[in-house]
Amino acid sequence: MPVYHFRKINIYVAAFLIAFLIFLLTSPYVVQDFNINVQDGDIIVPPSKVSPDEQKNKLAVGSDDEVPNTSGHYNLLFAITSTVGAMRQRKFLREALFGIKNNLEPCMLQDGNVYYKFLIEPYKTVEKGTLRDFTAEFVEYDDIKEFPNISGQKFQESILQWAQDLGKKGITYNYLVIINDKTLINLEKLQQVLEESSIRENRLTQTQKRTLVWGSFMAINADDMAIILGRDAVAPILDSKDSIKVVDSNFTNTITRAFQYYQKYPDDNQLYLVNDDAGIIEFPNAVENVSIEKTIAVGHIFLEEDMRDLYEHLSIPKTLICHPRNDPNKLNIAVVTSSFVYDNLCMLPAARITGENKRGYAQKNGYSFVGRSAEFAQQTYKRRKTVWGKFDAIEKVLPHYDWIFWLDMDTVIMNYSVTVENLIDQFIERVGGREQFEKKHLIVARPVHDKMINAGVFMMRNSEWSRDFLRLTQQRRDLYLGHMYEQRAMWDLMQKPEWKPGTLFLDQDDRTFNTFPARYIKGDFVVHYAPDGCPAKPIIDAIGKMKSLEKDPEIDISLDHLMDH
Repeated sequence: MPVYHFRKINIYVAAFLIAFLIFLLTSPYVVQDFNINVQDGDIIVPPSKVSPDEQKNKLAVGSDDEVPNTSGHYNLLFAITSTVGAMRQRKFLREALFGIKNNLEPCMLQDGNVYYKFLIEPYKTVEKGTLRDFTAEFVEYDDIKEFPNISGQKFQESILQWAQDLGKKGITYNYLVIINDKTLINLEKLQQVLEESSIRENRLTQTQKRTLVWGSFMAINADDMAIILGRDAVAPILDSKDSIKVVDSNFTNTITRAFQYYQKYPDDNQLYLVNDDAGIIEFPNAVENVSIEKTIAVGHIFLEEDMRDLYEHLSIPKTLICHPRNDPNKLNIAVVTSSFVYDNLCMLPAARITGENKRGYAQKNGYSFVGRSAEFAQQTYKRRKTVWGKFDAIEKVLPHYDWIFWLDMDTVIMNYSVTVENLIDQFIERVGGREQFEKKHLIVARPVHDKMINAGVFMMRNSEWSRDFLRLTQQRRDLYLGHMYEQRAMWDLMQKPEWKPGTLFLDQDDRTFNTFPARYIKGDFVVHYAPDGCPAKPIIDAIGKMKSLEKDPEIDISLDHLMDH
């Protein structure tokens, strides 16, 4: 064979080999992007190949950014233990882990792959201002669960019992994840490990995954930083809590005692135990000391600055909790109210229940529920009466919706079957058609015998007209401290010739959406306790009767309207 033919063949062979190697290195079917190794219990996940910014905005593994989860079954039930006063920590964790910066477009249904709650440790006393602010947070976010003081019951026992009882509400899960509010956890990496990993060089069977007890259980006072339980591990721990021997009295947490007992007495064990001091660690005071590859969770982070730096260092992605509501065939409507409790705490006993009354109405009818307190709190700095916070709140919320339905805190929705769409249909007919209704931007009533409108209940369209109207009412400095405040500002402006056509004025109207309790007739929509005294007791009474009506529409009720003074 001539030499040049041999060289030509070698060139072809070399080209073929190079092409084949390129294929092997780039083909997703040959080389997997995700590979987990375990060395002495350490779970090692290679760093992501995407940029930190892309990584933070990625959704957690197993979630689908297009299809809401309506099954009631979640991969993770995520419990974050906290104390009543730890509002700053909860605010940070909402934003860092879930992208929830505020409640202007709230999560009305957790329909992602993770269901979360903040679980508040039992408390006996709390400072007045803290209790007021906590109540507002409770109303605004609907992601807080409180536990009563139960003699002899440890907090972890209450958490496990709560997790079990969720099944009665149609909420089930694969894994229960418990952290405290001084811990950061990478939920995406955790779900990757749970889905694909082997631990201690043994690939977990389905039974082992269901009975998994995984945490860092050998460091005193650090054994509650992060715990992962398979769904079938919860019941055995609860059932054995009073019968197992205490291995080390220095540890008092229920789950740790179960772990240590079953580790010492393996013949009694029905759980799959993993002690991990490499993936679940205490914060070592410098983010540079935290391994990006190995770390799942970092606990004992006591400084907010460290929490933020560590979040950036680990490039923790946000987990999808709620899919955005986006139905082009449906008006985007928000039920908006005050969640601010005044300094006298008069409404404190009723604040939560009246918020739940409005949230329940919004959930039933596909609306958002937005409670706001910050705008009321800031009126001190504006040197205005607190009630002016209503207009600040509406200006902030309105751009996010087609219509807002404002309800003062001292209102009760008595009839959930009356929808905003029903009312709009009535208004369209009332003004002579849809074209005429499109010219209306504010809908408000003057009750019978009143001298002016009552601004405790009204509807407002998201429009340039409405924004200008609110801006002008805000300029009534002569009303900042008296003379019917924001209500008078609305009343005066809506009567002017240039603003009157944009208002649908329901004159002498006690029925449409603003009924005083003494005039209530069964079937009325909203009852308004515009009081001289404190309306907390009659509001609680009215909500109780409203719930009775929901169960039995045939019963007769009357509403108490006597206020505490």
